Amino acid sequence: MKLCVFPNDSIQAYFNKGEIKPRYFNPKNLFNEVHIISLTDTDIDENKVREIVGDAQLKIHAVGKTTLKNYKSKLSEVIKVVREIRPDIIRSYNPLLQGWFGIKSAKDLKIPFVVSIHNNYDKDAREFCLKNLQLLRYLKFAYTGKFIEPYVLSNASKIICAYRFLVPYVKRHGGKDVEVIYNRVYLSRFSPNITPQFKSEIPIIIYVARLDDEKNQECLIRAVKDLNVKLVLVGDGPNYNKLQQLTKDLNITDRINFIRSVPNELLGKYYTSANIFASPIKQGGVSIPMLEAMACGVPVISTSRGKNESEDVDDAIMFSNNTPNDFKNAIKQLIDNKELREKMIKTGLEKVKIINGEVMEEKEATLYRNLLRNNRQT
Repeated sequence: MKLCVFPNDSIQAYFNKGEIKPRYFNPKNLFNEVHIISLTDTDIDENKVREIVGDAQLKIHAVGKTTLKNYKSKLSEVIKVVREIRPDIIRSYNPLLQGWFGIKSAKDLKIPFVVSIHNNYDKDAREFCLKNLQLLRYLKFAYTGKFIEPYVLSNASKIICAYRFLVPYVKRHGGKDVEVIYNRVYLSRFSPNITPQFKSEIPIIIYVARLDDEKNQECLIRAVKDLNVKLVLVGDGPNYNKLQQLTKDLNITDRINFIRSVPNELLGKYYTSANIFASPIKQGGVSIPMLEAMACGVPVISTSRGKNESEDVDDAIMFSNNTPNDFKNAIKQLIDNKELREKMIKTGLEKVKIINGEVMEEKEATLYRNLLRNNRQT
């Protein structure tokens, strides 16, 4: 069987971020071939990233840089590539251009189309851009919100939400058949028994995320300014230089460690080196690093959720208002309260077992199997 994937980004970008994970695009080795349609001019050599499709054959098709200006003119080219692949099913990892090409190709071939949702584009894109006066970016998302996202979501055979809080966004834009499947965290790769990467005489706070405004590392840097802790920031992004300058301005460069990239298979060593995982993220849901940290026995502090938003692991998280002072107080409380810290660690480990990677991978594979079986019967 063949799967055609429209990923959220180039596979080179996945590789650079250390996010090449076994069978990520091929749960339970269900497919014999996985073909990736990359909306870029060139992409990475398949030999460097084969584990992302497990035992399947991997082929990456770079179809050229694609934007809102040229996407309609590229449709026939993309459909031609997909026809030659002759997949049994198509999967997109967002409802934007990748999703649009995915559903158009699936309709052409009369095969099932699955789209997974990892962001609330109403809140995390349009509302965020307006609030931060990113007007050009806002206009792009305003266009996709009116002309692309509703088309993709209303026509999808199945919609996977990576978090529960995304379901209302999907339904607002016409999505119907929705299933929540959390991002996969494998307990064989993340556990409290992993040897730490480093040790420290003072508590270590860790945050793993792209360095951008939405992930909000600035809040955390300001929060630890007057605390006797070290802060480890794992990730790269457009705010790297700005955040480095902030640590100099605050005169705390000796206590802030920037690590631009860590391969996923080594991340466990960094989590077990830390005392707390702190995430002042401005987006909702549960990030993969939060789950990985929990699986490594690290208590998690995160931004307070919005009204009517909840996730299956919330009992294991300490929530804080998204200000430097509130995060400072939350970190201090957790450091000072050993009993609370141990309770959060225990609850986190219990919650992660329920939604561990093996369980989520099987749910995803079962979803594919059901769609394929139903398509054969029609």
